Formats: sequence, C-alpha cells, structure tokens
Amino acid sequence: MSSEPFYKDGLCFSCTQCSHCCKDEPGVVLLSKDDLKLLADWADLTPEQFELVYCRWVEFEDGNEYLSLREKSNYDCIFWENGGCLAYSARPVQCRTYPFWTHVLKDEETWNKRGKECPGINHGAHHTKEEIEEQLNQYKKRNAIHRVWRIR
Repeated sequence: MSSEPFYKDGLCFSCTQCSHCCKDEPGVVLLSKDDLKLLADWADLTPEQFELVYCRWVEFEDGNEYLSLREKSNYDCIFWENGGCLAYSARPVQCRTYPFWTHVLKDEETWNKRGKECPGINHGAHHTKEEIEEQLNQYKKRNAIHRVWRIR
C-alpha cells in the first residue's frame, strides 16, 4: 500500500536569489555528462578542459568518486559572483531542480527545516504534485559522473 507524499496538494516555492544554496557552506554539485557538456559549451571549453579548470573529484561512502563543481576557499560555488550565478543559463540539473530533491522532500519536517535556511521555501509560487515530481525525477535521473576509487 503506497501512501500519498506530504506534498500531495503541492508546495510553495519561489527563489528569492538569496544565494544561500550557492555559497557560505561546503557543498557538492554533482555533474552528469549532459551537465558537463552544457557547462563546457557555455565556457567555450572542451569537457576535459572544463573539468581541469572548474571541477574536483569528491569521495563518497559508496566507493566512488563523483565529479563536482569546485568551491572557492570561502565555500562559494566557483560560479557565484556579485550576487548571482555566472553560468545560470547552463546550470546543472542539481541547481535547476532545487529544492525538489529526494532528501529535501523526505518528509514535511525535513522540508520545513530546510525552509528555515531558504526563504523561498513555503513562499511564492504554488507547485503541483506533478510539477514537483517532474523536478524530482530530473534530479533522480541525472546520473552523476563517477569513478571507482576503492576496491570493495
């Protein structure tokens, strides 16, 4: 028996461009092959050049390293500057689908807790269950670039 998600009647969210999700705290922005190509094209680089300049490999507990955007020394995203994203038109799926991520939509308590950090959560435009699940599916299907770093 499946129960309806807590967001069955939809949720409100409008980005206020506070940039909290892009700066101030450590984070990982995982890239898919499509994300890498889009960003590389935006930067007028090959994917290999883009990776060398703008990316890092991050170790996860699953035994893999995943390709992520670099951060500045103050934890701002490499593309955050002067109150906005330099690569906004080419931003990765992870950035485009925020806050409709698996762990944020885990339950209502988690959603509301994230809302204390993000002023756009529970404010602004109403998103239907279908719209939320479309964003969530894009987030889930993004197939981050990875490589095995540990033999199991």
